[in-house]
Amino acid sequence: MAIIVLQDDRGRAQKYHYEVESASRPLGSGGMGQVMRGVRVNETTGSQEEVAIKFLYDDLTASVIDRARKEASVQIHNENLIEMKGFMEIRENMNGRQVMRYHVISELLRGVRLLDLLKGKCEDYEGNEIPFARQWLTEYQTNREAASITIVKNVLSGIMALHDAGYIHRDIDPSNVMVTDGKIKIIDFGLVKQLVQVQEQVQLTHAGQFMGKAAYAAPELVSGDVAHQNQTTDLYAIGILLYRLIVGELPFQGSNAEVINMQLQEKLPLKNIQNKQLRQIVERATEKRQAERYQTAAEFRADLERVDLSMAASMVHTASANSMLLKDVALWGGVVVGGGLLGALIRYLL
Repeated sequence: MAIIVLQDDRGRAQKYHYEVESASRPLGSGGMGQVMRGVRVNETTGSQEEVAIKFLYDDLTASVIDRARKEASVQIHNENLIEMKGFMEIRENMNGRQVMRYHVISELLRGVRLLDLLKGKCEDYEGNEIPFARQWLTEYQTNREAASITIVKNVLSGIMALHDAGYIHRDIDPSNVMVTDGKIKIIDFGLVKQLVQVQEQVQLTHAGQFMGKAAYAAPELVSGDVAHQNQTTDLYAIGILLYRLIVGELPFQGSNAEVINMQLQEKLPLKNIQNKQLRQIVERATEKRQAERYQTAAEFRADLERVDLSMAASMVHTASANSMLLKDVALWGGVVVGGGLLGALIRYLL
């Protein structure tokens, strides 16, 4: 089996290179390139470390390549963030012509994207079940509010580290959250921006010309108001994520243009959230005016820590008990319905 060896100038100086099996199946594909499993080989000791290597497509524009370079530069060590390893630029000779190949290196994660987990998938790219993913899905099916809080608290911890390092993510949604074996991690820093750069950039782009997902995008993001994108932009998206997890569907649905208009103009249908504390948390996170939202991820997370889920658990228990009683009543129905007991019991329960 052929091995692809990747080494740039830094690798030659520090005596390491990367290897990828040419026939291996890609871990995933996106608009920028294909991700492959590889290993980082220490040429001095022979030790190896598994990594993920994104092979960027050859026809990308300079701006997209620069975006990939920025993605790779977000090297923060935090248990709730994917760890980026670096960016490689390798010059190759192709039929007498010099070409540049670009690669983004990150840690290799074995897990399931939250987007897929919500559809019932608990296996990684190799088909191996992720026990923590299965455990979370089971809890989500029996206690949706508690399971939702678990996900969002971990996402907020990762975002807190990202914000503390001076970045905003700008693309939080279930496809960019991965549940690994014991960890919940934010992935894909393709739209990450340094806050200093945002503050210096005052121009507006045309509405709708943004790279994120409209369903999770704050008003300042969908309108292209770069100058006002900040930490609260990410917290708005996390508020939408919390709503999606609790309710089971997105608050705004329709065409992309319709959703964008809703993000700008309409409040979320918060009546769909039964728990009053969670309803208030989502409402604050998704305020249209940035000054009225949570200002920090720590503040958002602290409110989630204070949520009382005992009422929800009690409601689940009561509903289950009532369901059992109704089954018993149904069994008695053939004997006592003439006496009116079945109707009386049903009216009592309802």
